[in-house]
Amino acid sequence: MRLDIQQIKDDLMFLAGRLLHRGAQTADEREAAKFIQRRLEPYTVTAGLEDFETHDNFPFLFSSYYSEFFVVALLAHWAPLLGLVYGLVILGAYLAEFTGYRGLSRFLPQFESQNVVARTEASAPRHLFVVTAYYDSGCASPLTDPLLLPRLRLLHHIVLLAIVLLLATCVLDSIGQFQEVSFALTIYVRWATVVFLLFAAFMLYYLASQGEDIRGANSNASGVAAMLRLAEKLHNQPLHDADVWFVAPGSHEAWMSGMAAFLRRHRLPRRHTYMLNLEGVGAGRLNYTTAEGLLQRMPCSPKMVQAARAAVRDQRIVHTRLHSIPTGVHTALARGYNAISIIGLDPRGVPPHWNQITDRITEVDEESIAQAADFAEETLRQLEKHLKHEGASTPSWRKNKEAPPIYEDDFTA
Repeated sequence: MRLDIQQIKDDLMFLAGRLLHRGAQTADEREAAKFIQRRLEPYTVTAGLEDFETHDNFPFLFSSYYSEFFVVALLAHWAPLLGLVYGLVILGAYLAEFTGYRGLSRFLPQFESQNVVARTEASAPRHLFVVTAYYDSGCASPLTDPLLLPRLRLLHHIVLLAIVLLLATCVLDSIGQFQEVSFALTIYVRWATVVFLLFAAFMLYYLASQGEDIRGANSNASGVAAMLRLAEKLHNQPLHDADVWFVAPGSHEAWMSGMAAFLRRHRLPRRHTYMLNLEGVGAGRLNYTTAEGLLQRMPCSPKMVQAARAAVRDQRIVHTRLHSIPTGVHTALARGYNAISIIGLDPRGVPPHWNQITDRITEVDEESIAQAADFAEETLRQLEKHLKHEGASTPSWRKNKEAPPIYEDDFTA
């Protein structure tokens, strides 16, 4: 057996075999983080843990946002303009939360998690490449049913349409108050949308409460194993023009909290930072994304897409627009960073076994993980070649004195 395949097997065995699960903000998640830190140390200049705190129940949070439109409807009954203003504030906070910014969630109980961050330094850096693979595992629930996943985006658009209709009734009633006219149907439309939003809030909370912890072998122990393999390959043959950071965000299943915390802490230069996400690469057909986004279409970096296209050596690797799930770089794309994902998908455009109890080591193909690592390496080398005459004159990401220190933890396996 090839040594790299055996190492991939060993990594998977620890993350998805020895650990029963790696649920967000649990002791097992932290043990997984320490394991990844230890594995990255031989291939990087620094490797450590960055602690952060985040809310743990995002289905409950989103249910609360939907329920708040009942208050909007009550306000609109007496003061439509006040209801409109309050409704717009709630909608804006919800959309910000949905794209990874902290809104009302910062006022809810917080629990500790951690990101693993390891750095390599090139001899003449003009760019920063960030390779990311989240490492926590999710829960299997009716919301993650394979038949429902391809329809999540449509369902969310229906919920947003209901919110817009409710706010439209506030606009009409506000106009009616000033012009002393009335619109007979607005009250019926308003309360019909409120009933729908309350039903959506109840169903979201109830279905999410039926969750069961899973092993997370494909999502996303496979991505971590590919990142570790890539770190070894780049250590043996380093890039010349780009520093490479390897980031394993924690609490991804707590609505991408790890990546949001990483971006808040480091404030990397958008123009010179390129993020490559490895996710669910142990099953399905390998794809590189040209656009992502559960709410709206967010184009991936054209330069990274061009590099991935040039890196393709196997016709089984294709491109896709991914809208079924939020990936590890969903938050980065929403904030304007150059990013792309390498991900395994089934014919419906969904990662196989995504948050299902079937997501075990026996369902993962180590050869596919190795292929993903090879493809990621070639993509970064092609990207470095395409960016040959561009880049920063000085690496500002090395001089960021405001960045908090990395916390080194003793490895306890």
